[in-house]
Amino acid sequence: MGNIPSVFKFVFFFIIPVLSATAQVTPGAAEPKTLEHTFYLAGNIGNDLTGEGQKIISALVKASQKDENATLLIPGNFLPPKGYEEEGEREAQQQFLKKNLLDAVREFNGKVVLTPGRNEWTKGGQNRIDDLESFLQDNQSNIEVWPDDGCPIEQEDITDDLILITVDTHWYLEDWDDHPNMNSKCDIKTRERFFAEFKDDIKDAHGKTIIVSLQHPVMSNSKRSFFEKIGGFSSQDYQSKEQSYLRGRLETLASQFDNVIFLSGLDKNLQYLEDDGIPQIISGTTGKAKKLSIRKENEHFGSTQSGYAKIKAYKKNETLIEFFSVEDSDHPIFSKTLKSDEPNWSEIDFKTKEEIGDTISASIYTEEETDKSGIYKALIGDFYRDVYSTKIKAPVLFLDSLEGNLEPLKEGGGMQSRSLRFIADDENEFTIRALRKSATRFLQANTIKDHYIKDYIENTVAQRYAMDLFTSAHPYARYSLKHINDLLDIYAGKPQIFYIPKQKALGLNNDEYGDELYMFEAHVGDENKEFERFGSPEDIISTRDLLEEMKESKNIQADESQFIKNRLVDMLIGDWDRHYDQWRWALHTQNDGTELYKPIPRDRDFAFPNYDGFLPDLVKLGLPLVRKMETYDDNVDNVKWFNLSGYPLDQRLLKNSNWEDWQEQLNFIQTQLTNEEIETAFEALPEEAQDKTIENIKANLKARRDNLEDIARRYYNYLLEFQVLTGTEEDDIFNIERKENGITEIILINEDGKEDFRNTYNSEATEEIWIYGFDGDDTFKVTGEGNRPIKINVIGGEENDIYDFENTRKIKLFDHKSKENTITNSASKKWLVDDYEINTFNPDKRKKSENKIMPQVDYNGDEGLSLGLKDTFTTYGLTNNPFNTQHTFDAAYYFATNGFEVGYRGEFAHIFYNWNLGISARYTSPNFAVNYFGEGINSKYDRDENGRDYNRVRIEQWEIAPSLIWRGNSGGSFYAKPMLQSREVSYDEERFIANTFSEENDLFDRQLYAGGEVNYHYENRDNPAYPSRGFEADITTGYKTNIDGHNNEFAYVSPTLAIDYPLHESGIAVLATKVGGKAIFGDNYEYYDGAILGGNENLRAYRWERFNGKQSFYHSTDLRVGISRFKTNFIPLQIGVSAGFDYGRVWAEDSTSDKWRNNYGGSIWINGFSAFTANTGYYYGDDGGRLTFTFGFKF
Repeated sequence: MGNIPSVFKFVFFFIIPVLSATAQVTPGAAEPKTLEHTFYLAGNIGNDLTGEGQKIISALVKASQKDENATLLIPGNFLPPKGYEEEGEREAQQQFLKKNLLDAVREFNGKVVLTPGRNEWTKGGQNRIDDLESFLQDNQSNIEVWPDDGCPIEQEDITDDLILITVDTHWYLEDWDDHPNMNSKCDIKTRERFFAEFKDDIKDAHGKTIIVSLQHPVMSNSKRSFFEKIGGFSSQDYQSKEQSYLRGRLETLASQFDNVIFLSGLDKNLQYLEDDGIPQIISGTTGKAKKLSIRKENEHFGSTQSGYAKIKAYKKNETLIEFFSVEDSDHPIFSKTLKSDEPNWSEIDFKTKEEIGDTISASIYTEEETDKSGIYKALIGDFYRDVYSTKIKAPVLFLDSLEGNLEPLKEGGGMQSRSLRFIADDENEFTIRALRKSATRFLQANTIKDHYIKDYIENTVAQRYAMDLFTSAHPYARYSLKHINDLLDIYAGKPQIFYIPKQKALGLNNDEYGDELYMFEAHVGDENKEFERFGSPEDIISTRDLLEEMKESKNIQADESQFIKNRLVDMLIGDWDRHYDQWRWALHTQNDGTELYKPIPRDRDFAFPNYDGFLPDLVKLGLPLVRKMETYDDNVDNVKWFNLSGYPLDQRLLKNSNWEDWQEQLNFIQTQLTNEEIETAFEALPEEAQDKTIENIKANLKARRDNLEDIARRYYNYLLEFQVLTGTEEDDIFNIERKENGITEIILINEDGKEDFRNTYNSEATEEIWIYGFDGDDTFKVTGEGNRPIKINVIGGEENDIYDFENTRKIKLFDHKSKENTITNSASKKWLVDDYEINTFNPDKRKKSENKIMPQVDYNGDEGLSLGLKDTFTTYGLTNNPFNTQHTFDAAYYFATNGFEVGYRGEFAHIFYNWNLGISARYTSPNFAVNYFGEGINSKYDRDENGRDYNRVRIEQWEIAPSLIWRGNSGGSFYAKPMLQSREVSYDEERFIANTFSEENDLFDRQLYAGGEVNYHYENRDNPAYPSRGFEADITTGYKTNIDGHNNEFAYVSPTLAIDYPLHESGIAVLATKVGGKAIFGDNYEYYDGAILGGNENLRAYRWERFNGKQSFYHSTDLRVGISRFKTNFIPLQIGVSAGFDYGRVWAEDSTSDKWRNNYGGSIWINGFSAFTANTGYYYGDDGGRLTFTFGFKF
């Protein structure tokens, strides 16, 4: 599971499927009658083409002769392990492939689909896949490559009820920096966008059987090596961070829908297994077989026999899975039927129109759901809670009463809404959207993305709070926008409120829909393009499609004036959720041939919001993403945060407009939207909802209308501060001229020599500009000697670009090091690196900053209670690693000692490529304390005779250290730093330190040290809150010398190694062990630099810093067992116990003792929501017992 942010960091989610697919084990079951299609599955056939691979091909070719409609799926490793040879070395390999593969597969009776895998990506990546596709086409092969061009996903309709989705998982796991042309032919440029596309493809196939073919399985019972079990070291390892996250996301997305079946071919065996109703089929038995660990209690199947899988898809979402050996293609070695439960219509009580009537009184929530205490309201707010439980009189809608014979088409909705789309006989489409939203979708979207949470989250505080948070948006005020949209000439839907009872017209969706209030409206899509409400355009497309088309040609444009008007309305009504998918675009071809797209806003769910509690404002200090959620009043407090969701699209589209264009639109709005029109607009709301909240909204709307110029001007100025300009896929010329007084003029000329874009920028308003060239041979020419130039970053495209910088001041070019480019001026500032993230255009990437303030509370027996604050300021830009800069300030006060500490950590990205510059500083007050009990393993401590203060040593410290920092993608990091430190120990007569050292000892003088330190750290754990598998290694070595006259000088090394090993594949039982120590080289050092043991991280029964010496060693081991998972009224919990044993010792200079210290004990831990673990333990050693409390596990 991935990390879970605070419960307030919710964005929205997608709902559970309507019916869960229940698999029934039916060996030898009789086949249903209507067979739609047959799939054969065989991966890895290229691993042994002259042996087992040939046998498998021959067997499935023979079996296919009986089929009418069949497809052979080869999910990866179609080629031999060495991949497709380089050009000039391919002839022998091509002849081999023709003879042993192409000719053999040609006899298959049906289509053959290859999904690229590890072997296909070897030696050249996407370019080599393109070459392979050409080879197949040149030889008239019946093999098709899906997805093609090395892209991640492709969806094909096999029949009306059967969908095939092919996923190139190696695309996801590949190091994109290794391929300069990565994704150059793909619409999907980021991994996150791939997940969104996968979800959309499954959602669009609602009600159908969905076959997902991919090389890497989302689940597997193959036996793993020791290192694979603890996480592995390569992205190709099953338990690696990258692959675990990929598997988790895909399975989680599939779990939200019905009838999704995963087919894979990487593991060298045959398997059928299931998790949370999701079936996984594996067939890849060539080469040395992969051993299996089958859980028979789950009715899983596994075999190492050479063979293949056969999947028969029937009508009504019924699927027969069969496995065959190559020796017998007539008798399966295993079979299983998957079938969705069909509802028994006779058992469903559908009320008739006569029983319900024409209207009904209904509310969105019950009164019990909105009844909150005074304290709750003071903390959280009133929201519009009462409106949600107020019953309104709504007309009743039976869908079969509408013209057009509406039938359910697919489930829709965003990250919180629940909706169904219907299609009419004339192919117009309509949508019903429940006014009651889904907390499960809301929580799943941005909390746990890689594990399905529905079964754990229902009826918990987290779910109830999410449902309550929805009441911050007024459920009916948005319906005033119908009149406002008409008044302002804005294309939009015209939603109506209905009560929709359960009815036969809902079909299979009656399980999740019906008997509640819904919004009914025409779907905003090309199927409804003749509707006047959408402008009767030639076409209606999505924002993503619009941006792709705009890349192809500057002849395709968005209507900036109309978009400005719409965005001003967003700010006018307080709707902060205006991301890409909240818009559709209506095509109107102009007389000059320009294809002009006008905006159609969708889903005004967050108009007129109310966040009036104390806690939401407090949460905003630590979670910048929720700062956009402003309470609706007479103004916009912060235009930056309010427009957080809409800003990226504004940057893409608003390139040619100036303030006069904004002024024109806001004047139009202020003129048209009179007080009388506002009153008229709100008359459309249900009469029961016309309460004082509506009066407040109307008053604020009138006031905000009057303040609109101020809001617009502030946002316009904010947009000007940072600009992103893009070219096209053609050969573009960017002419950049530096003029006087900080003016920069940028002109874009297309390959026909025509001017597509011209604009001027003033350095007083614009701080930075990024210019991206896409495909084509682009030219970037900089002229002029004007003063105060704006900072410009030029990011080249995919071909040979020309950089002609006559003026090199404050302009820098970025491109791939391995690609050919032409740089005419050697003095040009440049950064040529093969870095995908830097060189590839990402529409969501921008220059930004955010500040987080978080409280810190801690308690332990030695330091007592401490309260602190942590402030982190982070900036992002073009060259992030993973940020551009980060500054962290922290402070803490310790009540037991009256001491405090303050610290600073700064980091600046790419001081050298992939190396960051760090700087840290720390100060502790004279009352800040650490422990000292003496030297050696035999040091004494009598808890009954001496209080805790006796062994506390007050020490004033400061330290400053610059550093070089490197971080890898797979969990590794390294730093090297020089450092300057000061230590001053206080002499306290009544404490142990004074009985050990005389007051004249140098220890009590201020000591100033200079030194250096290097560290390497590697960590790979599946879940920091409760790691069931993981590996951690760390080694630190350094040197210090006193530089103010004292004779202290020493070196040190401190290694640690920790392993979390699952004793059961489920992770229910884990053996965790950690070994570490420290060695000091040199005799002149003070006690505070010694090798120290004690505390929560090693000898857990002993106080912090209990043992001090010149060398130390410890070994800690836990056996952790999860006892039970259960839902509580609060959140889902897992409770478990651990038994622990630690042993270790220190070696002192003059000690000859061979004594070791040890302790034993255990803990009870509770894991909540897979987000945090509270761990309370008790450990007993020579000093007695010690109670511990920690968040998480220390190893």
